[in-house]
Amino acid sequence: MTQPRVSAPRTGAPTEKPGDYCETCRKASDPTAILLCDSCDAGYHRYCLEPPLKSTPDYDWHCPRCLVGDGEFGFDEGGVYSLKQFQQKDQEFRAEHFRDKQQFDPVLNAKRPPTEDDVEREFWKLVENVTDKVPEVEYGADVHVTTHGSGFPTLEKEPRNAYSTDPWNLNILPLHPESLFRHIKSDISGMTVPWLYVGMCFSTFCWHNEDHYSYSANYQHFGATKTWYGVPGEDAEKFENAMREAVPELFETQPDLLFQLVTLLTPDHLKKAGVRVYALDQRAGQFVITFPQAYHAGFNHGFNFNEAVNFAPADWEPNGEDGVQRLQDFRRQPCFSHDELLLTAAGSKDVSIKTAKWLGPALQRMYEKESAVREAFLSRHKQVSMKPCKVEGGSKDYCEIGFEIDDRDLPEDDYLCSHCKGFAYLSRYVCKKSKKVVCLKHAGMFECCATTEDHRFSGANGDHTLIYRITNEDLRGVMEKVLEKGTLPDLWTAELDKYLAEEPKPELKKLRRLLSEGEKIPWALPGLPELKRYVDRCNDWVERATAFTTRKQQHRRKNERPSRKSTTKQLMEQEEREREIRKVETLKRLLDEAEDISFECTEIGILQELMDNIKHFQKRARAILADRNMRSNPTQELDDLLELGRSFNLDIPEVEELDKWLQQLKWYDEVRPYRESVHSLQSITDFIKRGQEMGIAEGEMHMLWLKEEKSKGEVWEKTAKEVMASEMVNYQQLDALSQQAKHLPVSPETLAKVEAILKKQRDAQEEIKALYEQSKDPDFRKRPFYREVREAMEALNELNSKPPGTIDLEREQKRHEDWMRRGKKLFGKANAPLHILQQHMDLVNARNEACFDTRDQPRMPVEPASREHTPVSGDENGVGSTRDVFCICRKPEAGMMIECELCHEWYHGKCLKIARGKVKEDDKYTCPICDYRVKIPRDATRPRLEDLNNWSDEIPNLPFQPEEERCLMNIIEKAEDFRVFIANQVNPMVSSPEELISQRFYLRKLEGADILLAHETNFFRQELHKWAPVAPEPPPKVEVSLSTRKPRPTKQQKIMTQLGIKNPDDLPQHLRTKQHHFKHKDKDKRDSMSKAGGSQPESHTPPGLPHGFSETANGIAGPSGTGQQPTFSYPSHMANLMTSTNLFQTSINSSQGAGDGGEGMRDLFADFTTNDADGDGMGPPPTSHAEDALNLTVKDGDEREEKEDTSEFLHD
Repeated sequence: MTQPRVSAPRTGAPTEKPGDYCETCRKASDPTAILLCDSCDAGYHRYCLEPPLKSTPDYDWHCPRCLVGDGEFGFDEGGVYSLKQFQQKDQEFRAEHFRDKQQFDPVLNAKRPPTEDDVEREFWKLVENVTDKVPEVEYGADVHVTTHGSGFPTLEKEPRNAYSTDPWNLNILPLHPESLFRHIKSDISGMTVPWLYVGMCFSTFCWHNEDHYSYSANYQHFGATKTWYGVPGEDAEKFENAMREAVPELFETQPDLLFQLVTLLTPDHLKKAGVRVYALDQRAGQFVITFPQAYHAGFNHGFNFNEAVNFAPADWEPNGEDGVQRLQDFRRQPCFSHDELLLTAAGSKDVSIKTAKWLGPALQRMYEKESAVREAFLSRHKQVSMKPCKVEGGSKDYCEIGFEIDDRDLPEDDYLCSHCKGFAYLSRYVCKKSKKVVCLKHAGMFECCATTEDHRFSGANGDHTLIYRITNEDLRGVMEKVLEKGTLPDLWTAELDKYLAEEPKPELKKLRRLLSEGEKIPWALPGLPELKRYVDRCNDWVERATAFTTRKQQHRRKNERPSRKSTTKQLMEQEEREREIRKVETLKRLLDEAEDISFECTEIGILQELMDNIKHFQKRARAILADRNMRSNPTQELDDLLELGRSFNLDIPEVEELDKWLQQLKWYDEVRPYRESVHSLQSITDFIKRGQEMGIAEGEMHMLWLKEEKSKGEVWEKTAKEVMASEMVNYQQLDALSQQAKHLPVSPETLAKVEAILKKQRDAQEEIKALYEQSKDPDFRKRPFYREVREAMEALNELNSKPPGTIDLEREQKRHEDWMRRGKKLFGKANAPLHILQQHMDLVNARNEACFDTRDQPRMPVEPASREHTPVSGDENGVGSTRDVFCICRKPEAGMMIECELCHEWYHGKCLKIARGKVKEDDKYTCPICDYRVKIPRDATRPRLEDLNNWSDEIPNLPFQPEEERCLMNIIEKAEDFRVFIANQVNPMVSSPEELISQRFYLRKLEGADILLAHETNFFRQELHKWAPVAPEPPPKVEVSLSTRKPRPTKQQKIMTQLGIKNPDDLPQHLRTKQHHFKHKDKDKRDSMSKAGGSQPESHTPPGLPHGFSETANGIAGPSGTGQQPTFSYPSHMANLMTSTNLFQTSINSSQGAGDGGEGMRDLFADFTTNDADGDGMGPPPTSHAEDALNLTVKDGDEREEKEDTSEFLHD
């Protein structure tokens, strides 16, 4: 047995001798109260001792220091080390201590290192032999993690580490939701905040159990083995008795010796005393858990690092209460108030049943204990006071004791009992004289002041105050509330057992309520699963029974539409289930099943009543069906009985028989008035089908009549559809069918179609007649527009025949379209569809608006003011603009501009078809105005003004008003106005060199216009050559202005190219174009033109020639030898273009012959076209419907081809 002693303090003592001052408070005051130790003569105040002494003992008294040794053994303050330094100290200690204690190992050729068993034997040897000299052993115990850090990760430092929130993290474990320490309001170092332990060889922790008998968890982070010795909590009393028997003198003087952690007793000694002792070795990464009241001790085999903390599961609470009582018995201060923990737990919002299970009994014990203490104190108080007690609410002449109810949270010292060191949390007795606090258990008896005990109990003069934190009533209310919640499972179970024992057939409603209440109780109720299975079985029965007790079954089936994803098997299963539900036998089985389950509910009574009603109905129905031959008309009795049978929503055979019989009677009543009116074919069919479903005989008189009517209607239906589907609709036959439909059952849809066709035929006939009559109106302005006629003729395509008058209107339409074709030829658009004429004339009118603008006056050459890519928005033509206009188009500058080196006028590269990449900065250019040999590229033929006037003169003789009239009049009017405007300039008498700039200006405007003023153009060309000649020869006269574009291949030519065919006759028949027939007069005209002498008038704009080339009688001549150098150079690839254009020119000349050049060009285009024909050579209009249909078919084909080519001509 060893008693490690607390060594003397290392701080210097006062200069007085031992015995002159108190070793505890270090004061020399109150010398009469100082006791002297009989061993060391050290002095101590009686009231500074633990426990305090009231008087001087009459026996030899020894101080606490002498009781535990002479100072050579025990614990003392150690040094300050780093972990590395402390590890080195341990290594040096082990090497020094075991140097001469280990034997030589021949295998290792060195001394054998000590094993764990060797270290353990050596440790207990040193403990038992106190005379052996041992070097100093230090132990880094009770190191706060708040100052030195924890070995576990924390949320503050490593929030993303998963172990920062792990329950086994010792920083988390004390405050885990299942630990009662979470109800402690402040941190307690060593209990709720871990401590660190850094050990070395032989460093020891003596026998002790945890404060408040709590659980503890010790984890070794790294290092050498730590050996533990433990005694179960059940043997704690045996352990304490064994310790007292071993050293009785120490326990007599210091009863709280086991609280000081300074005593060791060998396990063998304890075992001999009947104490169970267990040992274990803890290594790195292992936890050691100690249970409540379990004593434990141990030592370290070497340098290691451990961390420990306390925690408290729910089962700890009774042990915690015992631990507090033990501390109070030994007058040791507890770490926290157990009563405060209980009240805090009861006051939390989340008091669960699991919490109430342990908290309720604890509060009950606390309440009983506190009530007894208060009652005992008040009983003694009333004995000595002899007055009504103020605490119990006495009259005005009550006692003088102070009484308060204070629920404030005060510092712990204000609750600490001055006698037992326990926390007086619920109630305390405060002395106003000494300011000391005493618990009610020791109140009055403890000498808190120099008064008598009776005076202290009476509280006279208000010297003492009784303070309650909570009244008895409130404390009881808190207790009962928690107890009630804790007993909820037991109350529920008792109610269930009682009800089932009293009721052999329990009500489902009551069982459902119990089940609902049980499911809301968060506790594992033993009877709940079985009750749920029973109620679920009853609910399933009720759900199946509901189909019979309500009238919604039929509606439910109607609303349950099978989904698109349902398979045939699923649909069949669903139908089978529905048939099973509607059987009467199912109802009987349900009633039998309810009897077997043995419960009560309203559905059982309703179902039984339903079964009785069904039996009664079947009896009545059989009686009525037995004499059905006696009835001939339906009666209200039958309807009511049938409605009653249907209300059951079950498949009852009698219901079907009654329904069938009643429907037959009603059918016979309906068929008689039905025959007196005309109905639709579908109505007749449905009526027959309904009779067949009711079982009406096929040979019955009414049924035969209905079938005959149906046959007549079907014949009419078939005939009408055949007539409407024929290519040539016979409207007389359709009209006859329409009349027959008034007396036959026909389909309303087919009749509507017949009437619609007849209406369209009548409307078309009226419209054709009206248009034709209007076309003959003497007043031209009252004649219809061509667009109206065209739309009316297109609408006829939907009909398969032509109304009377259609042929005459087509003839007039053909005459009008011939006039439009002549206009197309004037503008060089012979190949274009008819509707292109209006669009092209709009473009011509827009271009002429800028060129024939009389506000545009001659000016000197100017440089472009800007280089805009596009004209300014809002005035693209430049008319009225303050900016200068240029080029033959007379528009502002835009894009690439080219300057003529002679007249210095600027031209658009786009207007002259000159690409930007083909022009160099040092190239020189001569414009077509200065040099007539430079041809102007044109996309279309420019008609002569005289030809346009002649064309417009034909308008009054047309059958319809043309849409092109307004645009044509604008074109002619602007051209004539401009001709009048420049009439003074076209005078040889006033022409002079000074007019050169004006002549160039007006020639530029004439060349830019899309209408040819031949006389004015020739005059200005001749005058310019006279005053500023560039070419060696004067310019030829211009009579026509044709397009310079290469002819576009026709549709037939494209097909031939794709198929690689050169001869059109080799094309397949379906790809050949129709043959065109021309009148002989046109052919004679062309023949006479080819035979006529003289040369044709030269076109103003044949395919352009490069500058320096000219046309001669022998062909195209090269650059003249006048010495004039060309001012513009063409790229090398232009040679190919020049060759192709020359060939095209040769082709044109050869096709023209001796006739008119323009006519020859138009004939050439006419020969290439596949979409249009002159119509001059067409024969007489067709006289039969077959020919009309053929012409319509051909015309439709022409129109489709025109639509395909429209986009190409629009681009032109």
